[in-house]
Amino acid sequence: MTKSQKSPGADVVGKLTDIAPWEAELVMSIRFWMDSPQGQAEVWNGFARCFGAIEGRAEMRNFETLLTSLCTHARRPLVRHGLGCTCIGSDEAVLRTLVREAARGDLAEASMIASLLVPARHAEPIALMAARVGQAMQHMAKRTPALHPEPPQTENRILH
Repeated sequence: MTKSQKSPGADVVGKLTDIAPWEAELVMSIRFWMDSPQGQAEVWNGFARCFGAIEGRAEMRNFETLLTSLCTHARRPLVRHGLGCTCIGSDEAVLRTLVREAARGDLAEASMIASLLVPARHAEPIALMAARVGQAMQHMAKRTPALHPEPPQTENRILH
């Protein structure tokens, strides 16, 4: 995923505060993971805190595999907003919806959503991965406080 704001996928379609906490955590985890090795370590710590070292490593691999598959097979580079941004970009919203529908068990819907991002031959495997990631994120949201608390609000804060 890229940080470009002047490309398809960057349009603001919502705010993190308007979605379920586990979905906001998913979006922030994607942002952290794609941002840096330090961000990846933070995501890993969240999985480890919730699931323990062994199961946490397996859940993190599922998360990493989903992101790698999406980025490898995407029709174009996917776009994310910055770590301090409270907006949800259109690519992030599609990913959130994909994971939510897959976690609900609607794999046909999740596959159709995945096909918006990747060629149809990759959609079903990605939907299956998204189901596992969504279930893990829901479990984490129930068991642990937010991994990435909202940054403090300051005057004249630039979010984009």
